[in-house]
Amino acid sequence: MKKLTTTAIATLAVLIAVGVAFALWADVLKIHVEVQTGDVDVEFGDTFTITEYVGFPDGSGGWNFVQEDSDSEAKDVGDCQVQLVEIENEEDTSLGTSAGDNDLDLEITLSNAYPGYRCDVQFEVQNTGSIPVKLYFYDSDNNRITLPATINIGGGAVICELSGTDEAQVHPDDSATYTLSCVVQQSAAEDSTYSTQIYIQARQWNEPP
Repeated sequence: MKKLTTTAIATLAVLIAVGVAFALWADVLKIHVEVQTGDVDVEFGDTFTITEYVGFPDGSGGWNFVQEDSDSEAKDVGDCQVQLVEIENEEDTSLGTSAGDNDLDLEITLSNAYPGYRCDVQFEVQNTGSIPVKLYFYDSDNNRITLPATINIGGGAVICELSGTDEAQVHPDDSATYTLSCVVQQSAAEDSTYSTQIYIQARQWNEPP
């Protein structure tokens, strides 16, 4: 009888202990992760000017430039046309980028030009996205252009100088300004039109070219 009582008491003690264990309070904390990504977006800004010049031989193979219409000999004869285009929803894998909506191109056409004719184009690229970007330039053959650069058109019939900050880092709401100056050379053929295309690519600032 004593043995049974001891066993009963021991069993009761176990049940009480289990009951206490299940009666303990508990709480749970959760970690919620939410990532909102930004965007890379650039466009041409408000600074966009075309300035045309007439070049007079300087006697040493170069030119003395006078702005068109600034005197009677600086006649407005040549024509400089510029087309700025933002490429939307275009993936140019040839330039080695995974971005789709951040490529721009700049088209300049000189017509009725003549040796000594010069056209300067100043343009601005603005970061309208939320991510800092770096700007890279490419020619019509997808070759990287390092600024300042000299670009030959038509086998040297037209020589263009592209100036500005190379690999410029542009923060959101900021911009970078560049100048492209093209001069028609003595080797240019009559009754011809010369054109070139330069690509400006914006990549997030920490992505290599």
